[in-house]
Amino acid sequence: MKTVGIIAEYNPFHKGHEYQIAQLKEKTGADYVMIAMSGDFLQRGVPSIMNKYARAKMALAAGADIVFELPALWAVSSAELFGQAGVKLLAHTGCLDYLGFGAESDDLSALKEIAKILATEPEDYQTRLKETLKAGLSFPKARSLALSHPRADLLDTPNNILAMEYLKALEKFSISSVTPVLIPRKGDAYHETEANSEFASATAIRKMLLEPSETLTQEDPSAKKYLPASSFSIIEEYTKKYPLIREEDISSMLFYALFSRAQNEKADIADCSPELWNRICKNLLHYEDFPQFCQLLKSKELTHTRICRVLLHALLRFTDQDYTLGKEQDHVPYLRVLGFRKSAEPLLSAIKKEASVPLITKVADASKYLSSDAYSLFEKDLFASHLYRQLQISKGAKDLPNEYTQRIIIIP
Repeated sequence: MKTVGIIAEYNPFHKGHEYQIAQLKEKTGADYVMIAMSGDFLQRGVPSIMNKYARAKMALAAGADIVFELPALWAVSSAELFGQAGVKLLAHTGCLDYLGFGAESDDLSALKEIAKILATEPEDYQTRLKETLKAGLSFPKARSLALSHPRADLLDTPNNILAMEYLKALEKFSISSVTPVLIPRKGDAYHETEANSEFASATAIRKMLLEPSETLTQEDPSAKKYLPASSFSIIEEYTKKYPLIREEDISSMLFYALFSRAQNEKADIADCSPELWNRICKNLLHYEDFPQFCQLLKSKELTHTRICRVLLHALLRFTDQDYTLGKEQDHVPYLRVLGFRKSAEPLLSAIKKEASVPLITKVADASKYLSSDAYSLFEKDLFASHLYRQLQISKGAKDLPNEYTQRIIIIP
């Protein structure tokens, strides 16, 4: 039995994702595809357009065999921590043969070389990095300059950065038994806001889904040709019951979370420096909504995405101590199953036997299998999901299952 693992967000699952799964299966000869997928909040520091169960269902319907939830703590972290946790999760199954990922470049060799430098951090690299950071550059720009590698330009694009982080994690954790497999990105660029090919970006597809209407119907098929038929069907059914979530929908919740802390001299918020916290406090009375406030706080030293993540950390109550604990718990101390294909039961049986951490299929049973520290991390996933559920309810959703009543997604 051979398996290939993918770390993803699927916001939403589109034709490019379907193509990637098909290519990986063909290239590796894998019998099964395992997915480590972000839950209801994402690495860019924003909520997902649809909840994690609907997105897991789309992945399963289009070729994945099992979907695990990437714990919320890591799903909204830096590309480095996101990549490390995703790799750890898949490795913990004990059944990972290949790690598949997309990239803007097909130069796997150069990405491996860069990943090795960043994983080992030789002295000359550390010296150059300190110098470039002192010059006031953001960390991504400083790192790229400090690399002094002929292909450092590879780190100018988002999928290449994630690919490098996956490779770096394999190097850092000495996971030599897993073979990395790169599938070059096909179609439009990651940040492209308009569809220019059959393989439109998730950014463009979200724009199509949200701009015309919050209900997707056969009469409003603008996004239909960029989605697998199964994804379109799932989205169409989903939006009959539940609203799609926009980034600005967290605005009121976020303002309360920030304002209620603003009286403290120091806020215990993950990745939030005293300088950034002071800027947040000073600008709170200029707060209009989440996107506007992120833009207001942006500076030369801090990227827009990092600010979004810090604000989301405030909303989700993530602290630096939480990340320390997560690392002490080997990043992912449990495997939370969101869904699987009925035909993948042999894989599920193998994972139950080979996994190095507990397999969680029922939320109510988690405390029986997890240590107190691991369970405290698991509770953060529940908190994030319950908060997301409340966002949906505030927009009119009714009869939404919660984390204790939601069943695992199982498809034939």
